[in-house]
Amino acid sequence: MKEKDRPLSKHAREMLEMLEKLKRLLIDPNSFFNDVRNENWKPALTFFLWATLVISIITPIVNYFGIESTDISSSYQAQIAAYNIIKNNFLQTYGPIAFVLEAILIFALAIPILLFLTVLLHLLYRLVGGQGPLLNAWKAACYGVGPCLLGGFLPYISLFAAFYSLTMQFYAGPRELYKAKESRALVILVVMIALTFIEMFVLGTTVSF
Repeated sequence: MKEKDRPLSKHAREMLEMLEKLKRLLIDPNSFFNDVRNENWKPALTFFLWATLVISIITPIVNYFGIESTDISSSYQAQIAAYNIIKNNFLQTYGPIAFVLEAILIFALAIPILLFLTVLLHLLYRLVGGQGPLLNAWKAACYGVGPCLLGGFLPYISLFAAFYSLTMQFYAGPRELYKAKESRALVILVVMIALTFIEMFVLGTTVSF
């Protein structure tokens, strides 16, 4: 069998599926979220774990080369939290090896943040008249991290990625999944942007997940 005719491995197929989902999400989020309406919770979680794994691996690498995880260079809250823990408690003692622990911390911290965000999204959209189960918020939160892969670990570029992600999670995704009114979804988005700006400047956290 020729090399080019050899079937792809399971992991290679899964990677291609994730990349295809990411492309569809970025090009036409309304159509994407409508298409995933009938999915169960597993595909969204798989996408989230894949995106978070990429962020968790790349972030410590750029940290090692001198780019700190701050509000202007991170798209995940977990990036900043994990970096601060490593910097303040482990880096001086363990040196570069501490960055391995940072990757694990980013991944671990992202999970409870995801759960909190899911509940918050559901409450907000049910409050403004949206219809549907908690699963809708789960999909919006999980798939909404997709834009964070667009440089969500680099200075200033991460701001774009974070805002893009915030828009997916608090507007495009839940608006489509909950069939909420456009005006009410926009109000939620504007309020969340205002609150995250305040949080970013007061606490030094990022504007997104």
